[in-house]
Amino acid sequence: MRVRAVHLSLSWCLLSLASGCEPSDKESPVVDVGGLEDGSLVDSDGDGFLGDEDCNDGDASVSPAAVEVCDGLDNDCDGIVDEDVLQTFYADADGDGFGDAGVPREACAQPEDSVPNANDCDDTDGGVFPGATEVCNGIDDNCSGVVDDGLGGTFYPDADGDGFGDTSGATTGCDPGDGWVEVDGDCDDAEADAFPGNPEVCDEVDNNCDGTVDEGQLSTFYIDLDADGWGDAASVTEGCTEPAGYSSFAGDCDDGDASVSPDASEVCNEVDDDCDGSIDEAGATGGAAWYTDGDGDGYGDPGSSTVSCAAPSGTVGNDADCDDTDPSISPAATEVCNEVDDDCDGDVDDADASVVGAATWYPDLDADGFGDPDAGLAACEAPSSYTSDDQDCDDADPAVSPDGLEICNGLDDDCDGDVDDDDPDVSGGTAWYADADADGYGGSALGSACLAPSGAASVGGDCDDGDAGVSPAATETCDGVDEDCDGVVDDGVLGTGAACPADDCAEILADNPAAADGSYELVPGTYTCDMTTDGGGWTRVAASAYVYGTGHTGIAYNSEGFTWSQALFTYASGSVHAHCSYPSSLTSCNNIGMQFASEDWGVALNWGSSLCGMATTSYTSATTYIGGYDWIIDRAVSTDTVRVGTLEGIAGCTTSDNPGGAYLDIWVRD
Repeated sequence: MRVRAVHLSLSWCLLSLASGCEPSDKESPVVDVGGLEDGSLVDSDGDGFLGDEDCNDGDASVSPAAVEVCDGLDNDCDGIVDEDVLQTFYADADGDGFGDAGVPREACAQPEDSVPNANDCDDTDGGVFPGATEVCNGIDDNCSGVVDDGLGGTFYPDADGDGFGDTSGATTGCDPGDGWVEVDGDCDDAEADAFPGNPEVCDEVDNNCDGTVDEGQLSTFYIDLDADGWGDAASVTEGCTEPAGYSSFAGDCDDGDASVSPDASEVCNEVDDDCDGSIDEAGATGGAAWYTDGDGDGYGDPGSSTVSCAAPSGTVGNDADCDDTDPSISPAATEVCNEVDDDCDGDVDDADASVVGAATWYPDLDADGFGDPDAGLAACEAPSSYTSDDQDCDDADPAVSPDGLEICNGLDDDCDGDVDDDDPDVSGGTAWYADADADGYGGSALGSACLAPSGAASVGGDCDDGDAGVSPAATETCDGVDEDCDGVVDDGVLGTGAACPADDCAEILADNPAAADGSYELVPGTYTCDMTTDGGGWTRVAASAYVYGTGHTGIAYNSEGFTWSQALFTYASGSVHAHCSYPSSLTSCNNIGMQFASEDWGVALNWGSSLCGMATTSYTSATTYIGGYDWIIDRAVSTDTVRVGTLEGIAGCTTSDNPGGAYLDIWVRD
């Protein structure tokens, strides 16, 4: 057993008290004293408390230093079990989730049929609890403290069913049901058309219950003695319907004469027939037509007339004015050039033979804005193709006028009397160049003039004016000379002769996109070029390379070292047989292999699976077929050589069933 020395020291002091031992407050080293017979000095559960200090030395969770928890034990050894950790629960006898405050229970966990709240106002009724729906039943259903709260009220009998009740029959309590309403104010509960807010109508009933019958609904009627439909405004009566001998319309100014009323037509008779307060006013039947003379020239406006018994002020008896806003315009006026019918005869300016003040105009047949001075014409407006200017020296040519530009054409274009080079303002002259070799193309410039100087050409650009065979119009030939003066020697003719060999067929096609298939001169010699297949530019490095099933020629083509990134294999003739025949079929045939430089033999897309155990490179993703059985292989740029053969012939395996042979042309391009 191990205990701290301070405890041991204290025990020894207690045993040796008579000898004057004084306890020490210094902690001594831990020592092993072995088992002790005194139980008060033992810590059996190892919780740091000895014997009498620990109220349960067999449970390490029980000691004076422990925290009391709700477990039915005195965890902190204070003599009280579960103090300050018990919870209070309340009986829930009716199982509605709300407890009875009068029946509390303390426990560590919620007992059965209890809840942690005390909000039930009746724990014997499961339908009574806080939040329940209050119904009109004389019970406080929602525990609000008020019975039937919000449900009771005052109700009134509604015998006529108009939604408003009789105030005198009021009753208080829950809703009594049909025939009762909560709104009162009905002034006649036997009349469904009488209630507050109902629109008042003319029926001798107080429809809106305001205490007045037919208010605002009665109509006023006027006595109509002459029965012309119009009454005398001085004699009236009110009612819902029109009485006999009365009219709804007032305004009769003579109720003894049926021909006089607001509906009557005014006639020239010195009587106010239409009761408008005026006698024989304008428009009266039987009157004459009078026309407004707004400009006071004695002629009236035909568009502004009135019929009246006598002429109104500012009117006349004629309608001959064609513009009643201008006193200078009337049948008595003189026609002048102003785009107006001054004399109101229907003709304007040149259309009127009596017009005065016309101008002189000159024909402008070429529409250049200048007229022929020898053919004048008097008129208010310029006739079609006429102008006021008479300075044209050639009215048949729109380019010739005082505004014309003098150019080299043998004409006096600007009408100043000088022609072409005699006119200092001439323009458009030709730039002339010295043409020493008389090939039609000049070298140095001689200036501009209408007529060519001696020994001059109108076109420049001659890059060798001492050689008539050299000019921009010459045809380039393969001779190391820039015949067409475009700054490039032998362009467009690469490969057409030994003097201008090309590096390969692709360079020829780039130099001349119209180049045709055929033989061309390349740096290594004469070669066949394919300028059409898949865009062209192919150089043939092998013609009829032999491919057969039982052997292998071993020939490596492109020993010339052409640079290429694509190889084209085209069928020439013959066939190879093995289960199928090339070129009529590809799938399942013996593989035709290709070897580039010293790399492994490879196979193209769609050839058969027989590899004879050889290590091969698959060019499946690099293969493009042309025309069904010709194919292109894409690779990185190189000058590699190319060999072909069947894999079985190359490897010498299973060749007994491989008769025949085929021939391929091999092409390369970069």
